Amino acid sequence: MEKDKGYVTATEVERAGEEVSTRRDFLQRSGQCVLGACTLACLGGTMRFALPDAAEEAPACFSLGEPADFKTGTWTWLRDKGLFVLRESQGFAVLSSRCTHLGCTVQRSTAGFSCPCHGASYDHQGKVQSGPAREDLPWFEAWLAEGRLWVDLKKTLAPGTFVDEVRTGSGTKPP
Repeated sequence: MEKDKGYVTATEVERAGEEVSTRRDFLQRSGQCVLGACTLACLGGTMRFALPDAAEEAPACFSLGEPADFKTGTWTWLRDKGLFVLRESQGFAVLSSRCTHLGCTVQRSTAGFSCPCHGASYDHQGKVQSGPAREDLPWFEAWLAEGRLWVDLKKTLAPGTFVDEVRTGSGTKPP
């Protein structure tokens, strides 16, 4: 090998029996690595989406608070529970705040409720007015017991069903 030029050419290295790594080889290997990483990311995302969460389910029956926590004539959004609580003179109502289309959180509007994700709209009772949602927002069974408002997410009611404030509940405090 000649070294008087200050560099060694690929041809000279090949003659010496060593393997030559060219820019083309480097770019080809880099592209293969990027393609492999993208493939793994896509497969990982697909598997994550296809498999259910292994987390424990939240209890279906729980307390929402004291009646005094909810002002008469207002909707109260319980963000952490995904619920709206309506208190009227005839009692309490508990309504889901999750759009029945894809589960986005609906927002209060002058017409009732609207989904900011895909444009579904519901009236004040949670009945579908327009958009991709096909089912009404569910109303859940609620009752007063031990001075607190309780809800059971496994029992749905007809829209417009209120819990009378003087009712003592459907039994005792849930487990």
